[in-house]
Amino acid sequence: MCGIAGFNWNSKEQIQRMTDTLRHRGPDDEGIFCDERVSLGHRRLSIIDVSPRGRQPMSFEGLQIVHNGEIYNFQELRRELESAGYQFHSDTDTEVLLLAYHRWGADCVNRFNGMWAFCIYDAHKRTLFLSRDRFGVKPLYYYFDGAKFVFASELKAIRPIVGNLQVNGAAVNYFFYQKYIGGQMTIYENCFKLRPAENLFFDLETKQLRNSVYYDLPEQVGQQGERSLDQRLNEVEGLIVDAVTKRLIADVPVGSFLSGGVDSSLISAIIARQRQDFQTFSIGFEDESYDEVPFSTKVAQHIGTKHHVEYLSIDEGLIERVIGAMDEPLGDASILPTALLSQMTRRHVTVCLSGDAGDEVFAGYDSYLADKLAPFMPAGLVRAARPLVRLLPPSEKKVSLTFKVQKFADDFRSEPAWRHLDWMATFTDPARCALLADAFIRAEAFMGDVRGTDLTGMQLSDFRRYLPEDILKKADLASMMHSLEVRTPFLDYRLVPLVLSLPDKYKIRCLRTKRLLKHIAQPLLPRQIVHRKKRGFTVPVSAWLKKSDLLKQFILDKQYYGHGLVNYDYATRLLAEHIDKRSDHARKLWLIFVFNYWLHAAK
Repeated sequence: MCGIAGFNWNSKEQIQRMTDTLRHRGPDDEGIFCDERVSLGHRRLSIIDVSPRGRQPMSFEGLQIVHNGEIYNFQELRRELESAGYQFHSDTDTEVLLLAYHRWGADCVNRFNGMWAFCIYDAHKRTLFLSRDRFGVKPLYYYFDGAKFVFASELKAIRPIVGNLQVNGAAVNYFFYQKYIGGQMTIYENCFKLRPAENLFFDLETKQLRNSVYYDLPEQVGQQGERSLDQRLNEVEGLIVDAVTKRLIADVPVGSFLSGGVDSSLISAIIARQRQDFQTFSIGFEDESYDEVPFSTKVAQHIGTKHHVEYLSIDEGLIERVIGAMDEPLGDASILPTALLSQMTRRHVTVCLSGDAGDEVFAGYDSYLADKLAPFMPAGLVRAARPLVRLLPPSEKKVSLTFKVQKFADDFRSEPAWRHLDWMATFTDPARCALLADAFIRAEAFMGDVRGTDLTGMQLSDFRRYLPEDILKKADLASMMHSLEVRTPFLDYRLVPLVLSLPDKYKIRCLRTKRLLKHIAQPLLPRQIVHRKKRGFTVPVSAWLKKSDLLKQFILDKQYYGHGLVNYDYATRLLAEHIDKRSDHARKLWLIFVFNYWLHAAK
């Protein structure tokens, strides 16, 4: 795991400045390359072949590469390349990647099983070739104004090189709608994300960009669906085990996050069967409705791991450090315990496996249950019930029934795809109009292609948006703050389309989620863990808002509204209603705080 950067001119001073900004992503080594056309920089977190032979940028016959990520099947690819006559000078996956490009060109990415963001400079073709992994585990940002092309693992490395950047109004709307910024856009004009499963080619002579998608998940799901059901079901468990095993390859200590939910518990149980003295890690909360330590401890005792636990209480210093580290606003408050968990974990291991994406792959979210129930609920009845539902008293407990019922009724729509997005939203159009006033843009104008009418369609929608731009971005930011590599077995590209192609009854049945995954986990875990109610990895923001001077300061103090994008009167009214317990506006207020604090810190 590393940090990469580069641009289309020669400046050793500026590329050094960019790589210095990325030091936390790779504290073990650094390297730069400059010629008359390009400058490339790299910060290394040594995982495989920790010797100097793995230093980047790495070269081969007119090619230079900077790479962030891991190719889990690099050993098989290496053997194939060796049989074709290639010789290797290191044991790294990066050298395999570089020589794979030399042999197969851009099509090499279709052979990789892993997570990656890389750039290959081809001096002969005078091109830069950039690529991001299929599901967007690793980030890759770029700036282009028609002449200057700059890329990096983080926007923070780009910003000082290109000067003043203007805030993107559509991105602001996206953030307050979904609590993240999705698609190709970023918080800044002229700055973009390489999307999951996307390649980018930059011609250094003509200064032309060309983007292409190399992997189509819906198409892959359709192809899997043409196979017999028995074949598919028989492969799932073996693929999960193999995906976990492949992600244990490292020349440094490896551990596993363990929340006590079925996703991380199953992964930890599989590892514990393969390795002695394996270490697991979890975070606890003083509020029992949020605390999962009793469950994670029970799992650790059952599978026999050395378990590490720390408790999180409100810490304004932690909040400031995490939000200040963000490339752009991200409103998922669970990034705070994720950062603390990563900090604790890094004291013991360098690589950690995670249960992230289990909900998207195996259908674990409450919103999927709501999507299944919605067709049986008359729209007129739901609308009629809204005034009564809004009278339910707010609760500070974790994802309370009151919150779920109010969310279901308030954001009920007839169109399934938009209904799903609104249920996942924080400020839907009416509330966002009040919040942003003149800066308001309707969701239809910036959300792009919105599809999905059934359960699989909703899962695919989350793979396009929520998973890469919230869940995976959160994990990357929180872990790389502390130089920890996080690996996600449930995102093995062989497993994802296979499971998504299965009939709904193997995902949700009788209002119980993750049916197939729980069936697989049952022989390995205590029954109460397998069948416990989903709780999620959230934090007590509602209570924090009533106690924290920092949060109140950035919501109540008018000086932090100088950006002119957020309606001050509306924001302060939400806080007053929340403190008086008239309504639960915790999620909305957290986004306002994050936005104001981030803009202030980014100046």
